[in-house]
This record gives sequence, C-alpha cells and structure tokens, in this order.
Amino acid sequence: MSEITQRTNINRIDEVNPVKEVQALMAKLNDMNRYKPLNLVLSGMQSFVPDDVLTAINAKSTETKFISAKTTVCSPNLLRASFQAGFPLDLKNFESKGISPLTARKAAWLSALGKMDFKMAHPDFIKTDILAVVKAKDMKTLNKDMKTIMHKLEIEHTKVFVNNLAVACANASFSVGFKDVEIKKIHGKLEVIATNNIGQHLNSEISVDAKTNNVNASTETIGVTNGSCTRIISAFNDELRKMGIKIGKEKTKFTGGIPQMSYSRLIEQMDKERQRKKKEFERLIKLNRNRNQKQQY
Repeated sequence: MSEITQRTNINRIDEVNPVKEVQALMAKLNDMNRYKPLNLVLSGMQSFVPDDVLTAINAKSTETKFISAKTTVCSPNLLRASFQAGFPLDLKNFESKGISPLTARKAAWLSALGKMDFKMAHPDFIKTDILAVVKAKDMKTLNKDMKTIMHKLEIEHTKVFVNNLAVACANASFSVGFKDVEIKKIHGKLEVIATNNIGQHLNSEISVDAKTNNVNASTETIGVTNGSCTRIISAFNDELRKMGIKIGKEKTKFTGGIPQMSYSRLIEQMDKERQRKKKEFERLIKLNRNRNQKQQY
C-alpha cells in the first residue's frame, strides 16, 4: 500500500534553510532562499519618501514605523486579508490628522505595508514602483499605482512562500531517509522528488489554486510496497511540523498503490520502464551466455 497526505490552504511556515547535506546536493536551493523582507526595503527607502508623508507616519505612533523582519513566511491570502483589515484603519487615522487626502492615503499605505510581512526575491524593481506611489501627484494615479504594486508584491511573495515550502519538503524528505532530492517546476507546480537507496520515492507537489489563491501541498509515496508507507508519511509530516507549518486542512489516506498526483504517475511509469529495460537487458545477457555455452560444446 502507498499513502498520500493532502494539505489544503497552507497559512504559514517558519523561514527555512536547506540542511547542509541537501544544500550540498542542490545548489538550486540556495537560489530559492535568496529573498528580502519588504519592511527592510522600506526602511532603506525612507530618505526617498516625501517629507510630508514621512512626517505624517512618524507623528502617528511608534507602532506604525517600519519594523524589523519576522521569521515566518505567511501565505499570500493571509497577507491580503491583513492589508485589507489594516489599511482602512490607518487611512482613517491619518485623515483625522487634518492632512491632505493624497498625503493621508500615501502615509496609510506605507504604514500598512510596514506592518506586514511581504518578502521578495527581486526587491530592486519594487523600489521603483514604491517611489512612483509616494510621488504620485493625483488620487487617480495613486490608486492605479497602488493596485499595480500590490499585485506585484503578492506575486513575488507567493514565489517566496512556495519556494520555502519546497525547501521544507526537501529537508523533510532527507530527514526521513530519502536523500537524493530534486526540485522541478512542472506545469506551474513545484515538484520535490526524493529517492531512497532502494529506489522508492517521496513526491511533494506544491501548487497555487487559481480561484482561491490557496497554496496547497501534497506528499505521496511511490513504489513503497513493504508496508512502511504509513511510517514514512507520518515521519515526514512530523518533520514539517517542526518547521512551523500551519495548515488549513490536512488529510492522509491510502492510495492502494495507485499514484494520485499526475507527476507521481509519471515517476511510476518511468520506474516501470527502467525495470522493463533492465529485465530485457538481463534476459539478453542470459541468452547470450547460454548461446556461448552451447557453442563451446
């Protein structure tokens, strides 16, 4: 029997670094972990923010100043909800100070972002967009630029979030004995394929639902026929929990030996083809050996 754990709507995970052995095996993991928190980018841009906006932010309260980086990575859905809850409150507060509506909106936007946990792999292009927002001359341009950058921030952060999950799955796979790890992007999904020393596989698939924007991740055993699938999946899930993963819904079930995920099915097919070729090769070797023995007689 084989087993699969399906995780729906992953909310957050601790920032993950690849274990040394995995890092040595996969240089790609280093690239996946290179990102910067938005609030550090904002902190480095204070000298470029117009004086009226910066004065409004600093005059409000210490809680709304740009803050230090957190050690978790939240899902894009959680960040969107946080912004939608925080921005109107900040805007109302700034408007009550009697400053211009344009300045109030800029200050509220920066204040709300400074309390959030966006992370990005390519912060340089974001800087240009942030400057465009804080220097907008009218409300129409400001709203348009804000919408554009929020979309870009969400896309960038989603990449970081799914990359962290991929690294976490690579680490967990290695920890439970599947030490040959590979990460591929297939049809927009990250596939973390790990193999042990007897050719069994753990495949973790990380995807973003196009309708709900939920980040989902499933992990499936492939080729495990000795009854150890439950132990493997349970140990893998325990490793993820150690990394602070918080999940909206999790379900583990037996697959009856039939892979559930499309790439898992492909892995199984490739394994069967390798086995077929191996047996065919061994059969030809045996035939040739027998033929040579007959010729000797």
